[in-house]
Amino acid sequence: MSSSGLLASWLSELAHQISQSDPVEVGIVIAVLATGCGYCSWRTWRHVSHVRLIEDTPTARIRSAPQGYVELEGVGKLMDGPPIIAKLSGLPCVWYRYKIEQQVKFHYKGHTQTRWEVIEKDESTETFWLEDDTGRVVIDPEGADVTPRHKDNWRSGSSLGGITRQPAGASRLFATDVGHGKYRLTEERINNGERLYALGLLKSVSSYTSLPTVDEDVRELLRDWKKDQSTLLQRFDLNRDGKIDEIEWRLTRAQARRETRKNRQEYVSTFTDGLNVMGPTHDRARPYILSAFTQAELAKRYQRWAMFYAVASFFLGLAAVWVFNAKFI
Repeated sequence: MSSSGLLASWLSELAHQISQSDPVEVGIVIAVLATGCGYCSWRTWRHVSHVRLIEDTPTARIRSAPQGYVELEGVGKLMDGPPIIAKLSGLPCVWYRYKIEQQVKFHYKGHTQTRWEVIEKDESTETFWLEDDTGRVVIDPEGADVTPRHKDNWRSGSSLGGITRQPAGASRLFATDVGHGKYRLTEERINNGERLYALGLLKSVSSYTSLPTVDEDVRELLRDWKKDQSTLLQRFDLNRDGKIDEIEWRLTRAQARRETRKNRQEYVSTFTDGLNVMGPTHDRARPYILSAFTQAELAKRYQRWAMFYAVASFFLGLAAVWVFNAKFI
């Protein structure tokens, strides 16, 4: 029997089983298929609209860019002060996103199976510069649809308290169970100095008075340091007794104040003349996009995803109609 004949026989048998099934259960299946069809249709439209925006919006130069929804290209650069460090690899970058998954076992129909469960994920929200040969603007990545160029995946035998650092070079082969550990780690990055495409809302911040006070910044920095106790002890536990005593805590606060003042020097001079910040639009029709790919590359990626969702929408809709006909007609 040919493959088409086998398929027809299988579909006929499936249709018979559906016709004998509970109408409520069949209705639920139809509803799920129809919902999937609608979702994929929406994703198709969304990606097509992204392509049109990228292709139709002119690229502005930073110095002459108007306020509002604009398209910029340049190089992502770190601001002065503490660098942005990717949580898993420990590599410096201007933006990162990571995910830690744990392999867990469960029993199903008398068999032991495994699946991956996400136990931790996050992405950076620290601001950085976007520079071209005419000037620079601040990029606020929070709320952006980010498409990085660099993505690393590896396995580890330990989550190390939730934050697992990827060893560099040959030591990685000995420090982690590459390909076998019970934890699966994924990290995406935009590196410092990498070309960047941005489409979002450009605003001018004309007053420095809106920024937090030095004391507020110091308290926030200290809270961040407390989250990483191992690094805090390594930097400020001078007598190596495993804790920060009163004298060491005074030194910690003094260092936090020094770093805060250093970080604010650049902001003070910049805000005096006004600062342009790119951020989200809060308008679904005008997405906020950051990408390490060129406009042409990004448009092709969106086109491929649009095609994928269009095909998925067609087959899900076709399946919903077929199931409905098999049961009710």
